[in-house]
Amino acid sequence: MKRILLLMLAVMLCLTLCSCDMILKKAKTMVTGEEEPEMPIDYIATLENDEYSYELYDGYVKVIKYLVKDGKGTVTIPSEIDGKPVAVIGSLCFHDIETDVVAVNIPDTVTTIEESAFYYADKIVSITIPDSVTSIGSRAFAWCNSLEKVVFGKNITAIPDYCFNHCESLKTLAIPSTITKIGVRAFSYCDNLTEMVITKEIENVGDRAFSGCKELEFVTFENANVSIGSNVFENSPKTVVIAPDNTNAKKYCEDNNLRWSTAKDIEAVVLGEKESSDTSDTSSENTANA
Repeated sequence: MKRILLLMLAVMLCLTLCSCDMILKKAKTMVTGEEEPEMPIDYIATLENDEYSYELYDGYVKVIKYLVKDGKGTVTIPSEIDGKPVAVIGSLCFHDIETDVVAVNIPDTVTTIEESAFYYADKIVSITIPDSVTSIGSRAFAWCNSLEKVVFGKNITAIPDYCFNHCESLKTLAIPSTITKIGVRAFSYCDNLTEMVITKEIENVGDRAFSGCKELEFVTFENANVSIGSNVFENSPKTVVIAPDNTNAKKYCEDNNLRWSTAKDIEAVVLGEKESSDTSDTSSENTANA
């Protein structure tokens, strides 16, 4: 009889865990638009403690949801749960948390921050990403409206698509030399971003990377051969591109009628404007003569 009761309890526990897991998967699909993949073969179980729901794997833990309802100040993600290192901050882990958490300490056991991990965590003011992190997913910090300061680790190679989209309080950001790519809309609608340096190591700046940045004044390009996507500075009316002559950045200004200068203390000129004006005047003359 005892065995039967224990078996029934075990079945009920499994069903409960599966149900919670299914709800989390559906929520992630609704926000990201992506179907949740099948669990890896090293997956053991989805569990929770007082602070987190988490996935347990053979060699590590992924925290998937911050559960504390009255959290304040700084939250420190544990470096270990159930005797295994916390290596992944899962998708939507801190999404729209209903607490007064303003900072999150990430342990140096973490190697991956998944897509939308901090999506719409709109009270977080600062984030420091340790050197252990090698991968950040798209929209990881999107819509963190209070985010003012981000410190990158030394092993990030790309700022992914939509990473800081709508981070309205972000003013400055130091990009480490390890980063070679800035993704699509990575900083779009960062309303208070004032200045950015595209370091010489960056090879590609994605479409609309700085669109809607109303206060963005200077963007300095250090790589003469950087590839620049379409509409990168769309609806960013104050932007001046700082770059030497005979560079891709200057050519981009010519093709898109943008303001360009070789230094911040030298008055900027709108490139391509005269050519457009001449073309317009010629067109008007032809119409009049016709």
